[in-house]
This record gives sequence, C-alpha cells and structure tokens, in this order.
Amino acid sequence: MVYYAVIDTNVFISALLAKRADSPTVRVLDAVFEGRIIPLYHEDILAEYDEVLHRNKFHFKEETIRLLLNAIIQ
Repeated sequence: MVYYAVIDTNVFISALLAKRADSPTVRVLDAVFEGRIIPLYHEDILAEYDEVLHRNKFHFKEETIRLLLNAIIQ
C-alpha cells in the first residue's frame, strides 16, 4: 500500500541524526526512498526543509541534503 503524507521537517532531521537504523523516523525516511510513502509538499515546505537542513548545527553534507530533497520531489 502507498501512503501520501506531509512530513514534518523534524522527522527528516531526526532520521538523519538517528543512531539506530530501526528508529521510527528512519523507517519513515526509508519508506520515502522506497516509494511506500509519497511526500506531499509545496514550495514553502521545500524551502523550509532546505533552510533547516542547511543549519550549521546539524553539519549535514550538501550531498545528503540534495539526495533527500530530490527524493521528496520525485
């Protein structure tokens, strides 16, 4: 079954920071990459994801951010 959902920014942040591969937020992120969850978004939501993911305190690589944002758009 495929689900459509608006995913809160904190879910993505938590998934990327998670220490355990079986954490709930990682499972949501995996479902997005596997196509089991289709993220619903608007330009404003994408802008928020982009802004928050680029905050210095998280130290996410640009490649990781682009990969996530492209998965959401696709």
